[in-house]
Amino acid sequence: MSIAISGVRVPEQSHSAQRTHMRITLRGKVTAALLALCMGVGIAALVTPDNADSASGAVAVTSYTVRPGDNLWNYASTITPAGQDVSQTVNELLDLNNLDSTVLVPGQRLLVPAE
Repeated sequence: MSIAISGVRVPEQSHSAQRTHMRITLRGKVTAALLALCMGVGIAALVTPDNADSASGAVAVTSYTVRPGDNLWNYASTITPAGQDVSQTVNELLDLNNLDSTVLVPGQRLLVPAE
């Protein structure tokens, strides 16, 4: 049944709200699936513990006691084989001794690769 108002017919609505169904397009489904996948990977990355990763095995070392006037670059240049890069030796010494800087203190003991 419809009601006529000023010559315009308006369908009568029931008291309960009419439901409309929303259709999701293929693009929407793909986007939702990718979003869910990304969220799953992100959560898995947060929950999964990281494993310690060591690039090399055990390294034979010796020790060196720092003398007054020594600095890491000069000492590294004395133990670096001819033709090799001193900066690689400096980085190795920094890593091996857990140093934050190249500043050395007299009496400090350094672990040095025994190569």
